[in-house]
Amino acid sequence: MTMHTTASICQAKDYWLGEVLSWAEANDESYDAIRELNKIPARMNMIDDDIGLIPADLVHFDKVIAPTSYGVVSKSKDPEKARRRGNSRVRALLVRFHEAHAMVVPQIGREQWDRVIAVVEENEGFTARGAIFPTGKHKSLFSLRARCRTSPLGLSQEEIDRVAGEATPKVRKSINKGIKLINQLITLQNVLPEVRGLLPSVGFKLPGSPDRARRILWSWLPEALRADIEAVFQQTLAKPEDRAAQVKARLEAGEDPEAVLAEVNAYAKTRRRKIDNPTAALSGYRNAVTWLWRAVDDRERPETLTTLADLITRENLEGACEDQIQRSTNSLTLKDPKLSQTLNGRLTNLRTVARHGLCRPDIVALIDLMKISYWEYIVTPKQMTDEAEHTCKVLRDNPQIAAKFVRGPYSLADQAMADIAHAKANSDEDAEDRALRLYAAAAMQAIQLSRPLRTSNIIRVRHRGAPGSPGNIVWIRDKKKAELTFLPGEIKNDIKVVITVLDADAEILWKWQNELRARFVELRRIPDSPYLFPGKASPRLVKDKVSLPAGCVSPSTMAEMWALGDANLGLGLTPHQCRHAVATLVLALEPGNYAKAAAILGDTEETVRKHYGCDSGQAAATEVRQALLAHHPDLFKKMKRKLAK
Repeated sequence: MTMHTTASICQAKDYWLGEVLSWAEANDESYDAIRELNKIPARMNMIDDDIGLIPADLVHFDKVIAPTSYGVVSKSKDPEKARRRGNSRVRALLVRFHEAHAMVVPQIGREQWDRVIAVVEENEGFTARGAIFPTGKHKSLFSLRARCRTSPLGLSQEEIDRVAGEATPKVRKSINKGIKLINQLITLQNVLPEVRGLLPSVGFKLPGSPDRARRILWSWLPEALRADIEAVFQQTLAKPEDRAAQVKARLEAGEDPEAVLAEVNAYAKTRRRKIDNPTAALSGYRNAVTWLWRAVDDRERPETLTTLADLITRENLEGACEDQIQRSTNSLTLKDPKLSQTLNGRLTNLRTVARHGLCRPDIVALIDLMKISYWEYIVTPKQMTDEAEHTCKVLRDNPQIAAKFVRGPYSLADQAMADIAHAKANSDEDAEDRALRLYAAAAMQAIQLSRPLRTSNIIRVRHRGAPGSPGNIVWIRDKKKAELTFLPGEIKNDIKVVITVLDADAEILWKWQNELRARFVELRRIPDSPYLFPGKASPRLVKDKVSLPAGCVSPSTMAEMWALGDANLGLGLTPHQCRHAVATLVLALEPGNYAKAAAILGDTEETVRKHYGCDSGQAAATEVRQALLAHHPDLFKKMKRKLAK
């Protein structure tokens, strides 16, 4: 567990980790702490000499450094435990550094916090038997006690927002639980007179994420404006047969045929490619409009806006762009705006609507000028991303990471089975649920290593069919060979994809599907469903010609499962980054075979050449091959077996 000081850091000047390192060496600080400090540049994909460029404040450490993967700097059998231990050592060192430089503000009201916590603990027990709070409820206040600069009585919304703003998303969840408990205690002062005088009289709002923009629901837009926008969207998404019907209706209504024909000819000049997924397109259009509306709504209440054309003005576009750039620039967790595709995506969606829905060349030109004005922040996905380059570099420089990646499903499955046995022996359902999620991550990785899928496809894998949607998995040989088939429409590129899962990977998949999955459903108290990874969500952005039932895991749950497995391996790879890793390994196995890499990724050879055929991609594949042959020659046999069709 990460340790936290009970005093807050008040940083009057900027310090850097290079200064912390010099101070630590001069003051004979712990060798282990200094060693962990020296690992940070490598964890952040930087060279050792760049340690002087890394900020030394604790908020930056908690949000940026602490979550980074540990596998690149450690060969520990339990990289997650080693990461937590290393983070704890560095954090304690940073606290001592700040204390030595008189930057620690002593906490006020520690005794009052202890008294409030004691009151809650004294009233815990079985709520069915009359206890006010369930056992362990008092722990919700620990995060607030450790971070607040005031007593419970002196709490303010400003202090709550500050504490939440400096916290990581995981810690923020704990803080929100503490705020809810404080609000509950305020309402219970007549029942618990012991807390009178220890808490304010008014409760607090739960703070949102400081890094994310204020949420705007579609239903919040004025009704007249929303109706106009929906009509424009329908025009944007109209199919040729819809436009033919519109022409016929206009002629029947008595409109001049020449005028109608002129409009049809003008629209034909802006011919566009077919929209394969109208649901996803509509979602993108709505997100772009609410993004623009937020910027307007933050400045003034735009009640006078009744049409989409009124909303898309130069002032509003500039305001939305500036807000997006400033928020990303100021955040420690959001992507650098110069590396993010978000701004380009928003403007492109608005441009599509302006061109094909509004049919307004002047607005199209205005949006094009916005792209020119903010050219530094207009990032397209066509070149090799930093993410792909980083993945290739990690595999090139750390052959042990490539080895862990290939062996990952087996390591996770073994660990999960041991954890399940231990949890059952102790009748610990929470631990068993965690172990089952770890095994689910092993099954996901077994699929990804066989043929890497996009995250949405992993979520939608079905072990049996449902009305209108056949199952994906067919067992050719029980526990030995399975085929996962995705029909056109389920895959992004509208192609048929068949994944063959063999041997140990197949055994992991079989065990999850036929033995452990049912227990996962039972523990989570969720209805059974056709999905291999069941949940309560519905698939998002499904194409029109595909019908899928509800009952899959949500993207956030999927991410948590994957992160649990990845933390145990210390790789720092997302499901999508597995595509980069497998492509690099395939080209290391068979240099220059871009066609095979494209077939495995379910992508075009042209795209694979763009991403991995450039100098950095080719060099990475070559060096990975040399490193693996030198250190892990057996891996090539395993990869060849996986890739044999």
